[in-house]
Amino acid sequence: MSIGTEYVEAIERYGYTRTEARFLYLVATHSGYFTQQQFFDFAGVNRGGMGTRLTRKALQHGHIRTARHARHTMVYNLFARHFYESIEKDNLRNRRRLSDELIRTRLLILDFVLARPDHDYLETEQEKVRYFHETLDLPLALLPHRTYKGAKSRSETQRYFVDRFPIFLGRQEQGSDPIAPAFVYCDSAGNSLLGFISYLETYQPLLRCLPAFEMVYAAPNARKFHRAEAFSTRQYAPPPPVDTQRLCRYFTVRQLWESHKYGSLTRADRDLLRDGDKRYQGHLFDQTYRDWITKGLTPTEVNALINPGSERQKMAFKTHLLPESYDILDHVSLDKNRSRSGTIGRSAHSTNGSALGSIISTRQALENSRTRP
Repeated sequence: MSIGTEYVEAIERYGYTRTEARFLYLVATHSGYFTQQQFFDFAGVNRGGMGTRLTRKALQHGHIRTARHARHTMVYNLFARHFYESIEKDNLRNRRRLSDELIRTRLLILDFVLARPDHDYLETEQEKVRYFHETLDLPLALLPHRTYKGAKSRSETQRYFVDRFPIFLGRQEQGSDPIAPAFVYCDSAGNSLLGFISYLETYQPLLRCLPAFEMVYAAPNARKFHRAEAFSTRQYAPPPPVDTQRLCRYFTVRQLWESHKYGSLTRADRDLLRDGDKRYQGHLFDQTYRDWITKGLTPTEVNALINPGSERQKMAFKTHLLPESYDILDHVSLDKNRSRSGTIGRSAHSTNGSALGSIISTRQALENSRTRP
């Protein structure tokens, strides 16, 4: 990732060095929280005055505050609005105070970014929405989102990708396949995979629509890597092939129904129609049906469209070992870990408007409106 020179220079005007400015930019963009050790690792220096000078300057400017102090480790929150305004990211919510659990997640995210700073990250909510909705032309309903309701009004605000986990794009070589976005989940050192499972379920509507993507599972130890890979592989395994003969029969019955030739339909035909309306949903089936009518597609041609073989979705699973578990924050209760690991906490005025729930509701409404006799 190439940090804009104008942003680095804007931070340097506060009196920070070039290295300090680059580090604080990454903190502001991806985490909002950091430790001195993370700066030491980024700068490639041992413990000493360099880290102390950074925090001393930041405290003097009112840019940071101490978020936690445990086991001789300070966790700092980069919170000053004018700092974020100077790099044109004043709409980021990284400035806010978070629970200990979410602070840990943000520190893990920062560790990943510091280890791979050259990736082409989609840094903000706006960049992610622009890429998936405008560049890839995917409906907003497929993107992971949350609806926030006004405390004193009936207004609602949709926010997308509120978990802040990194997403980056690979570099496309000449003659290679299109860029496959990479989704990074940073997990804690605990034994549970519930947070990762919840993440996959939340992102499933979006991921299912991508021709290819990369899933990166990052954690402070490797003991969950195999389990995470096994679950992810099962979750996104290619679906079984569609029975083309049955699909073509459904097309025939559907065409008779839409032509109002009800007398030509048997009870078995009507049962097939009801089942097919539920089974064969989505743009691919609708477009194939239209082509079957207008172009007279043969079963072989239908099969080539519906079961494309090598054109099936490609998913690559990778792992990344994070350097620190941040067990200084381990006093978070077990119940809290189980219910909210790796996710944004629910407020009294927010609802989890997952795309999957939206799709299910939409499909149910469509089924009710198209009930066959």
